[in-house]
Amino acid sequence: MRTDFETLRELVAGFSSGSGRRPGEEPTSDGLAGSRPRPPLDCRAPDVLVPGPQGAYPYDLHQTFERRSSSTSYGAEPLEAEPLLTMVRDALADDVRTWGEDAQACPLEPFILLLRPSGAEPGIYRVRLDGVDLVRPLPDAEVIEGMTVQKEFARAGAIVSVAANLDEADSWGGASGYRFAMSRSAALIYSLHLRAVARGLVGTVFAGFATSAVRHLLDSDGVSRHQMFAVTIASPQEAPPDQRAG
Repeated sequence: MRTDFETLRELVAGFSSGSGRRPGEEPTSDGLAGSRPRPPLDCRAPDVLVPGPQGAYPYDLHQTFERRSSSTSYGAEPLEAEPLLTMVRDALADDVRTWGEDAQACPLEPFILLLRPSGAEPGIYRVRLDGVDLVRPLPDAEVIEGMTVQKEFARAGAIVSVAANLDEADSWGGASGYRFAMSRSAALIYSLHLRAVARGLVGTVFAGFATSAVRHLLDSDGVSRHQMFAVTIASPQEAPPDQRAG
């Protein structure tokens, strides 16, 4: 193994010191991110669905915060695919509206594993503002468990992961670029978690997929496409009959 810590020292110094420079004026690794466009994602079927408008949520914001909790106990009921995909689309749209040109410079890319869907085929999908692409069919259950690191996450009805281009983020803001992409990814995922709770669903956020496990599955090389943060979504687990009666 290499024991050269100089690169790590530079990263730590960059995260710690900050700068008065505007985004895009920071020194970057080599300044050539613009000449390294990310290869297009190899999708099995582009534009398989265009999510419609979102229906009213059963719970308002106050009720949602009261109900919100982190859960790894999931029900077996399938998830309706279109409302779920619409929630992801709307969370992505919020990010774009909030950050404007900066969001366009460092776009986020949500992926969703529909593990137990209703109204769509199980598979791995990418959500865009203007549509949904089927990337590929689901891998074996053992592969999904390896992706999530913790096996219980793979028992959810769906898993949503947000990816970012760290090369572009570095060119946009140097050492601050990663923090910018990570903060927005976390905000999108937490927004999606709250939207799911507002629909009576459950789940938990987690650190994201194992990089080595999704390198080929999601075309994620850890630089031009890196999976940043993720959330599980599922129907709630039903209480045992004796508890329902009581």
